[in-house]
Amino acid sequence: MNTEGSARNYPLHPEEVTNEFLSECFGSEITSFGLDTSMTDGGVLADAFRVKNIEYKNHTEALEKNLPKSCFIKCTKEIPEIVEMCLSTQVYAKEVYFYSTLIDTVKQVIRVPDCYGIFKDENDLDCREFCLVLEDFCEDEWVPFDQFENPMNFEDTEQFMKDLASFHAACWGEPVSDQPGLGPFKAHWQSLNDEYWSEDGTTTWDDVLPKWEEVYEEPMLSMVDEEVRSTIERITEIYASKNGKKIQEALIESLKNTPRTITHGDARGNNIFKSKKNGTMGVIDWQMWVAGPASNEFGQVWFNSYSLESGMIHRFEELTKTYYESLCSHKSEIREEYPFDQMMIDIKLLFINIWIEYLGFTVGSLDGYKDPAQQKAKDNWKEMITRNMQTIHYSGCLETFEDFIAGLDLD
Repeated sequence: MNTEGSARNYPLHPEEVTNEFLSECFGSEITSFGLDTSMTDGGVLADAFRVKNIEYKNHTEALEKNLPKSCFIKCTKEIPEIVEMCLSTQVYAKEVYFYSTLIDTVKQVIRVPDCYGIFKDENDLDCREFCLVLEDFCEDEWVPFDQFENPMNFEDTEQFMKDLASFHAACWGEPVSDQPGLGPFKAHWQSLNDEYWSEDGTTTWDDVLPKWEEVYEEPMLSMVDEEVRSTIERITEIYASKNGKKIQEALIESLKNTPRTITHGDARGNNIFKSKKNGTMGVIDWQMWVAGPASNEFGQVWFNSYSLESGMIHRFEELTKTYYESLCSHKSEIREEYPFDQMMIDIKLLFINIWIEYLGFTVGSLDGYKDPAQQKAKDNWKEMITRNMQTIHYSGCLETFEDFIAGLDLD
C-alpha cells in the first residue's frame, strides 16, 4: 500500500488501513475488517486504534494458524509538539527496538502483546514515522484497568508488584550499550529536566503556571489542598535557588549509581490488564522502557494509578515491601546489594525528578490540548498532575529530598 504523495507503505491513520496491508501482516488474505478509534484521542504520546472483526478468505487456514480476529495499531502522534518531545527522548525508537529485539526475553517473565509487524523507513533511526501492529488484549480474555475509571484494587496491585519483581530480577544487572534505552541512565524526560532553567533566570515552573491557567481556566495549585500546595511550593523554591541545577545534577548522578535493571517506565493502570483465565497481569505500551534503577518503575505506578480517595497512597510502603521481598526471592543477592531502606530513598528522589520532568512535558503539550479533539487527553493530564502533587506530599518525598540536599557540598 502506498499513501498518496509518499513512499510510505504502512498506515499512520485509521483511514489508511487496507485489506492488503493486514493480509501482509498476517500472511493470509483478509476480505474485510472494522475499526475502533475510540481510544485515539486519549493517547498522550502516540496514536492507537483497534482493528476488529477481521474476516479471512480462507477460514480453515485462519483457524489452523490461530490468526487473530482483531489487532491493535500504534503509530506516530498527530500533535507536532508531542512528536518532537518523543523524538528527543527516543520514545518511538525505544518501542520499536523493544518489539524488534527485547520482546523474546521479556515475555518469558511477564506477559506482553505479540507483535505482528513493525513498519518504518529503514533510514529513519528516530522513528519519526512508524507503525506497530500488535496483539489486542481484547475484553473477551482480559480485564482492562483504567487509572481513572477502573483502577487496580489492593489485591491486583499486590499481584502486579510481584510480577514486576519477577521481570526486574530477570533483567537485573543489564549492561550499558549504545542501543536506545540501554545507555547510561537518563530519566524519562531528562532533556526536559535539563531545560528547566532558562538563560533569562526563569524556570519551567514560571512558564507552566500561566499556560495552565489559560488552558484549564484555573490555577494549577488550586486543585490540591493547603498541605500539598505547601510541599510543591517548597520544592519549587529549592529548584529556583542558586543551587537548584547542582541539586538536580547530584540527584540524577545518585540514581545512576544504583543497580540497573530494565524497567517498563510507564507502569500505570491504563497499561495493565488482568487475564480472565488465570489472573496474571499483562503489560502494554513499551515506549518508555529504560535500563536504570528499579526505583524508576514506581513513579508511574504511584503517580498515575491511584487517587487520594482510593487510600492506596497510604499503603505505599507496604506494597513496595511486597515488591522488594518478591524481588529478593528471585535473586537473593539483591538484599545485600540493595537494602530496602535505600530503595525507598531512591524511589522518593525519583518522584521528585519525575515531577520536574512532568512540568516540562506540560509546557510542551498544553498548546496541543487546546484542540477540542484532544479533550480526553487534556482531562486525563489534569487528573495525573493532581495525583502527582498528592503523591509527592503523602509519600514523604520532601523530607527525603531535604535530607539528600543536606548531604551535598553546596555553596
